[in-house]
Amino acid sequence: MSAVTSPPPPTVPAHTRHPRLAPSAEVHSPADGQGDWVLQHGARYVRITEHVADLVQELDGERDHATLAARLGGAWSTERVGSAISRLDSLRLLDDGETKAPAVAPRFQIVPPMTLQLTLLRPGRTMQALRPVFARLFSRGAVAAGMLCVLLGAGALIAQRDAVAVTLNSPLSAVSFTGVLVALLLGVSLHELGHAAVLIRYGGRPSRIGVMLFYLMPAFFCDVSDAWRLPDRRQRVHTALAGPAVQTSLAAASALAAWPLADGTAKTCLLFFAVTSYGTALLNLTPFIKLDGYIALMSHVDVPYLRDRAMADARRALARFLFGGTYQRELPTRWTVVYGFACLAFPVYFLSTALQTWLGTLQRVGWVGLLLAASGLSYIVWMLVRGALRLSAEVKAAGVRRARAGAVCGALAAAVCAALFLPVQQTVAAAYVTDASGTRLVLPQGSSAELIHAGQRVTLKTNGLVLQDDVATARVGAAPAAQTEVPVSTYFPVDLGSAVGMDSTAFSLDLDRTPTPATGTAEVELGSVPLWKSLHRTYVLPFLPF
Repeated sequence: MSAVTSPPPPTVPAHTRHPRLAPSAEVHSPADGQGDWVLQHGARYVRITEHVADLVQELDGERDHATLAARLGGAWSTERVGSAISRLDSLRLLDDGETKAPAVAPRFQIVPPMTLQLTLLRPGRTMQALRPVFARLFSRGAVAAGMLCVLLGAGALIAQRDAVAVTLNSPLSAVSFTGVLVALLLGVSLHELGHAAVLIRYGGRPSRIGVMLFYLMPAFFCDVSDAWRLPDRRQRVHTALAGPAVQTSLAAASALAAWPLADGTAKTCLLFFAVTSYGTALLNLTPFIKLDGYIALMSHVDVPYLRDRAMADARRALARFLFGGTYQRELPTRWTVVYGFACLAFPVYFLSTALQTWLGTLQRVGWVGLLLAASGLSYIVWMLVRGALRLSAEVKAAGVRRARAGAVCGALAAAVCAALFLPVQQTVAAAYVTDASGTRLVLPQGSSAELIHAGQRVTLKTNGLVLQDDVATARVGAAPAAQTEVPVSTYFPVDLGSAVGMDSTAFSLDLDRTPTPATGTAEVELGSVPLWKSLHRTYVLPFLPF
């Protein structure tokens, strides 16, 4: 007779036999008797049913599963209690003797993948006491008036399009730049206070307001995680959209105020503030990164962790297409797969576009600017590598055959190598100056001056902070290069005067007429080269000591 050995029963953690809720965990009932129950532990919010809320409130560390089932009655059985306890334990919402009460969030913290946050304000009773005021400020009539103002402001910018073009194509004075920067910081502060005000209007409690570096870009933030406690998802959408609404209202007021003014510093500052505030608000409404637009979309469809789950489905769809296999869906809808692909691609697109936009300015700075550009490019590569590793993890979990996985990976590697040999137009960022000796091309010493030769085509452009329109075309002259010193403002879109000079290499230019303006940026065309050579010249060659 053969012996049959039964598998040992699964090990039940000791702390789940007589479960106790984690320290400082709190159950919130639906506001005004509507909406979902919410279990909060620090900054985490988990929506639960009323039955689970009843169970959670009985977890005192004294009762076992059978006692809990008998006490709750109804549909609760010992097995169902055990299943619910296991789920709560997997979410680290039970006291296991090691889980500490969540500490107050530190003033400075790092939020992966690339966000640095500094808390400036913790809204307390003062802002809570202003709830009646916020109710009036964000009434339907006030919101309608704000929307009308936003449309009128956009119309005012269109009416002033010539002045706007001049403003965006010209360098700002140091005073104008400082004024606009301070105004933008104040505007974004009001943007974040708008989130807090609407959340308080609906009965929520914002926890933190501060500044952050979001993908290397300065911004403000307001932690409105408490919005998940709001009973109506429309209230959560309103909370998310309050910031862009405030910011576009400020932009509109600035555009309307600039309309009757004559050309000058005040008009320049107002127009620049209006354009940048409208642009920042539009970026905030993008639903593919974790900004206000994403929070609004997630609240509207009422799907927690929408972006993460959609990206997981997109990765699995790509893995199925390339490698085959069986994958589990996170979300049942088709549109979320497309949305997930957009979320995967947008950060790479956004950073690469920003890098391409600012690459010329960074090149003109010299090796310091190129170091920043190389850091940005390295981060883009890291995101691609991280995505590839996550894709490989999905493929491995799906049990794909090694032969097919190896063949597909080989084909992808060959495609990447082939792409490195694609021809691209190589350019060098420089500047031009006009003085008594004529118009000359200038580059900072230690940059790519050795790549400049007589006869190369040069495009002269304006030196605007946002736009750089073409001014004229020229050719590099035959005269030998000379060492010179030019104002540091030559390479920056901010006019700092001529007090500070920068050692540079100057080349003569052959052109038909004196350009207007007399100074600006320039692009020297080096011709068509393989992609790998362009990358080597831009990001490697300037750092080599020989």
